[in-house]
Amino acid sequence: MKVLLINPPWRIKPKSLWSEISGVFPPLGLGYIASMLRANGISVEILDLNALQKPPETIRDFLKDRSYQWIGITATTNLVPSAKKIAQIAKASLPTAKIIMGGVHPSTLPEEILSWQEVDFVVRGEGELTTLELIQGKALETIKGLSYKKDGNIIHNPDREYITNLDTLAFPAWDLLPIKNYMPTLGGYKKLPAVSLITSRGCSGACSYCNNFFGKKVRKRSPENVIQELEMLVKDYGVKEIYFYDDSFTEQPSKVIELCKQMVNANLNLSWSCFAQINIINQDLLRAMKQAGCHHIAYGIESGNQDILTRINKKVQKEKIREIIALTKKEKIDLLLGFMLGLPGETKETLKETLDFALELDPDLAIFNITTPFPGTELFRWAEENGHLKIKSWEDYDLYTVVMNLPSITEQEILNFYAKAHRSFYLRPKYLLRRFFKVRSWLDFKQNLQAFLIIVRM
Repeated sequence: MKVLLINPPWRIKPKSLWSEISGVFPPLGLGYIASMLRANGISVEILDLNALQKPPETIRDFLKDRSYQWIGITATTNLVPSAKKIAQIAKASLPTAKIIMGGVHPSTLPEEILSWQEVDFVVRGEGELTTLELIQGKALETIKGLSYKKDGNIIHNPDREYITNLDTLAFPAWDLLPIKNYMPTLGGYKKLPAVSLITSRGCSGACSYCNNFFGKKVRKRSPENVIQELEMLVKDYGVKEIYFYDDSFTEQPSKVIELCKQMVNANLNLSWSCFAQINIINQDLLRAMKQAGCHHIAYGIESGNQDILTRINKKVQKEKIREIIALTKKEKIDLLLGFMLGLPGETKETLKETLDFALELDPDLAIFNITTPFPGTELFRWAEENGHLKIKSWEDYDLYTVVMNLPSITEQEILNFYAKAHRSFYLRPKYLLRRFFKVRSWLDFKQNLQAFLIIVRM
């Protein structure tokens, strides 16, 4: 039994900011599935076309002299067109192979994916156990989390329960991944090589723009389990930087503080960064993170207008945001703040409020994305039900294209502000001078120069 798992390439439009700054992250989901299969005696390989920067057509030559019984493909919404192309080529090259698709988008819209002739199965939700049982040959109707075709109909088995003890999972199959090809977003790292890693699954938030793929209950790996993986990455692969890619790394602060203490005791000499919910932060937590090597935190701020924050169920007040930003700066941790342009209720005035708030908070980095209502989110349902969804071509769900028609603001006004916001933030003399004095290495200088040239071109 031979299995091939494929990560499609992310195709980014040339004018998008992400085409210039985007990082390349390991497909951790495929890594975990590969470990599960291998632990049960199944031969598995991973082909990360995104890390290798290869187009979907590459799969044709790759499969020419190989044979697999199963081919699994992961896909977020923006990757669906590439994933479909890969499935078509794989089925044409190996007609007897079974094609499985999983990931956020197939889990949300399994009927769409199974309408494709090339796809045989959709694995919904966490894929480790469902994929294993499918490949082991268990009766289809008994496999939770599986969708499939039978007698011309699409069958959806009951959902699989979330894995409660993440320590029971083997570490991702890092030896099957091209580690040297991975790199965080421009400006978000201090050392290389760098990889992402998760310490938890789930997020307690209920923001309307988020799919919350791993559920609302946060499940944490034990600090000991995380330390073992970090030690392995340092020893076996020479990793020097980690991006903790949890939906919200700082949930359950006491456990994060314990992890930080163990990182210090292990003397790993890692620098690292993370995502965090800004309403789950305190000074003790920030101090522990800094001592353990954290140099960079990303907070999602989204809007400078309190009514819009309430509308998207972002349960935080602007005053609280100001307080946490000040605490983070006090601990000398760099800040990346994310903002969304074109949220429900957006006007030219609220866009200005968002930019003004970004300038007031004055982080080290700011990203202004165009609001994208991904399938499975409350925002997508709202847009679809109210006739605001103008595009369903998934390649346009890229954080740069305007896919909603909002009654309060035009598409062109949003696009114009997208460029204006980045220029206004990054081309301030005060900001440029501060970045110059923070340069500590050739890598810092290179990233800053590259970022400056990107903004000028915008």
